[in-house]
Amino acid sequence: MRETSDALMNLALFAIDHATSSVVPRGGPLIPFAVIEKDGDRDLHRFEVGRLEAMVAAGRHFVREQNDLDRVAFAWDGYLSLDGERSDAVFVEASDAHAPSSVILAQCYATRGRFHTRTFAVGQPVHMGTGNLF
Repeated sequence: MRETSDALMNLALFAIDHATSSVVPRGGPLIPFAVIEKDGDRDLHRFEVGRLEAMVAAGRHFVREQNDLDRVAFAWDGYLSLDGERSDAVFVEASDAHAPSSVILAQCYATRGRFHTRTFAVGQPVHMGTGNLF
């Protein structure tokens, strides 16, 4: 596994915080988004094009078509199984421009209360390993 730069980890944590703060007040689901970072500026792009699978595919396609960026983070909503227990989670995959591998983080969240009205983050973000965003 390659070493993750501070700039990349900062972008990944920014995206996981944004995803979590978007889900927790509303209880989800998260509209997938990408954060493109170029020369210290960040631009957010949302992908609301139907079913979750279509939104994730559109976001990944968008990211792979970008040529002028320093790094990118892509976030989506899903499920994570840890220790045999399934949980709602937001995921972020982040990569330096056209790097051979990316870092993947997940943040679990839960909804409780009467009529499932209270949503909250569970634990800290979990490093899930690497992927290949590009």
